[in-house]
Amino acid sequence: MLRELKEAFRRFRKEGVLLPPAYKKKNVSWFIRLEGGEARLEGPYGKREGIEPIPAPDRQRSGKASEGNLKPYLLVDDARYVLGVHEDGKEEEAKLLHRGFKELIQEAYCETQRQEVKEVLDFLDSPKLQQLQKEFQQRGGKPKDLLAFKVHGVLPTELEEVQAFWARHLAEEIQGDKGYCALCGNFGPVLRIFPREVVVLGQKCQLVSFNQKAFESFGKEQAANAPLCFTCASQVVDTLDHLIRSERHSRPLYREEEGGLRNQLAVFWLSEKVEVPLETPVDLEAILGAVLSGAPVQTPPADLTQLQELLATPWTGKAWPLNLDETRFHLAVLSANKGRLVVREWFAVSLGRLKETLGRFLEGTRLVRPWGEAPQPVPVGALVQALGDGNPGLVRGLLRTAYLGTPPPHALSLAIHLLRNPKTLTPEEREGWGRLHALVAALKLWLFYGKEEAKRMAELDKERKNPAYLSGRLLAVLEEAQKRASSYTLRRTLVDRFYGAASTTPAATFGVLLRLSTTAHLPKVGQELNQAVEEILSRLDEAGGFPRTLNLVGQAEFALGFYHQRAHFRANRAGKKGESAQGGS
Repeated sequence: MLRELKEAFRRFRKEGVLLPPAYKKKNVSWFIRLEGGEARLEGPYGKREGIEPIPAPDRQRSGKASEGNLKPYLLVDDARYVLGVHEDGKEEEAKLLHRGFKELIQEAYCETQRQEVKEVLDFLDSPKLQQLQKEFQQRGGKPKDLLAFKVHGVLPTELEEVQAFWARHLAEEIQGDKGYCALCGNFGPVLRIFPREVVVLGQKCQLVSFNQKAFESFGKEQAANAPLCFTCASQVVDTLDHLIRSERHSRPLYREEEGGLRNQLAVFWLSEKVEVPLETPVDLEAILGAVLSGAPVQTPPADLTQLQELLATPWTGKAWPLNLDETRFHLAVLSANKGRLVVREWFAVSLGRLKETLGRFLEGTRLVRPWGEAPQPVPVGALVQALGDGNPGLVRGLLRTAYLGTPPPHALSLAIHLLRNPKTLTPEEREGWGRLHALVAALKLWLFYGKEEAKRMAELDKERKNPAYLSGRLLAVLEEAQKRASSYTLRRTLVDRFYGAASTTPAATFGVLLRLSTTAHLPKVGQELNQAVEEILSRLDEAGGFPRTLNLVGQAEFALGFYHQRAHFRANRAGKKGESAQGGS
C-alpha cells in the first residue's frame, strides 16, 4: 500500500493538487499584517466569514512542551507560540514556546535570506509584539487560536525558499540511523518518526508506530522497523492525507457518534485520471465513489444510475482512450485505534475487471423504493449503516463483492431479523437511502447476486411462483385491505403483530389472518384486493400450499415479496392521487 501511495504521489503532484512536503491546510483565526513598518491584527475569522484554509507547515507534535520537546510550526502557529499569550498558570510554558517559535524563524532567515521572513523576525523583536498581544487579548483572542503572517500581502509560507527550508529542517530533526529505504531502496538516513499524522474520522493517527519490544526487530526502535527516507515518507503521508481530506477520494462506510475502532473510512483512487469523452464527458473516478457512499443525502445521486448505464456500454473503441488492464483502481479501508492507523482492507483491481464486477453488484442491489419510485442501486455504506454492524468482516465482504466479484457475505442475512421490528418496516424516509430500502436491497443481493433473476427482482414480479415470495405478497395484500377498510386511519396494522410469525411459519399464521380479513376487511374494499388474494392463493396451491416453516433463504424471499407488493400498492396510490389532482385542475 505504501508503494502505491508513493506512485499516486507522482500523479497528484503532476495534477497540482498536493501541497508542499510537510504542509497541511489550516483554518487561521487571525492574521498579523506587516506593511509599511506597521503591524496590524486582523480577525477573528470563523467559518462564517468564508476565509479559506491556508497551506501551512505541519509536523507531528505531542507530549508536554519542554526544552527537549519543543516543536513549533514555521510562521503559522497558535497564540502561545506567536505572541507568547499564556494559559492560566502556564506563563513559563508560553515563554518557552514563543522562544522556540522565534528561534525557528531566525534559522529560516539565516538560510533563506528572504526579506519577508526578516520582517517577521523584526516584528518579534520589537515593542509592537506587546502591543498586538494586548490587543489580541482585548478582542477575545484565546491562547490556542491560530495566527499567520502576511507581509506586504504575501504569505511567507508560500515562498519556495521557505517551503524548502521547512522540509530540510524537519528531515534533519526526525531522521535517525542510516539504512536502506523500503520504498526507493536508497541508502541513507531513515526516519525515527513520521513527519506528521493523518486524521481519520476526527482521530489523529500515526501511519507507522512500534511501541512495544515485541514489535521491534534487531533492536531497532520507533519507525526504524519499517525504514523510510524523509522523501518517501513525506510523499506517502501527503498523498494519504490528500485522499482522506478529499470528498472525491474518500467515503465514510460506518460511523458511530462516539467514535472508536468500529468507524471505517474508505479511500480510493485510479492509477491515472480517466475522463470518458462521450456526449457528456464522464469523470470515471468521481462516480466510482458512488458505490461506496453511505452518507445521508437529499436525494439518491444520479451517479449510481449513471455508473450502471456506463458499465452497460461497450468499453472499446475511440471513446475509451485507455488500457483497461493497466489502469488500476486502488481502495483502502482505514480505522483509527488510539492514535494508530488500522488498515482494514486493501486491494487494487484493473478497470477491465471492475466493469464486470461493479455491474453485477449494482444490479444485485437495484431495488424499487418503498414508496414505489423507480428502482435505485444501493451503495456499500448505506447497506452497512442499515445493518448497524460495523464488523470489518461485513464491510470487507461487501467491498470484495462489489469490486472483486466474490460471493456476498452471509452476514447480510442479519437484515431478516431486523425486518421483524415494526419500526423498521415503517418507511419514514421519502428521500435518501432509507433503512428499509437498504435492508431489503441487502437481501436481494444475498439471494440473487450474479443470477439472471437479479434484474427481474428489482420490483414486483407477479409471475414468480416461489411459495415464500407469494406468502410475503399475500401479507402485504391483507395489510392493504385492512388500511383501505379503515380509510388509511390506522397507526398500527396486522403486520406489526404478525410479520415475524408469518415470515417463519406461514402455514400456521395465514389461516388466522385470512379468516380475519375475509370477515372484517376484504368485503369492504372492492374487487381489486379480493382478486389479488385469489390469484396469490391459486399460485400457492399450485406450488404445494403455504410452507410450514421457512429457513433464512425463504424468509428473505418472504421479505422481498412483502416489500415489492407494498411498494406496488403505494405507487398505484400515488398515481391515482396525481390523476385526481390533474383532473381537478
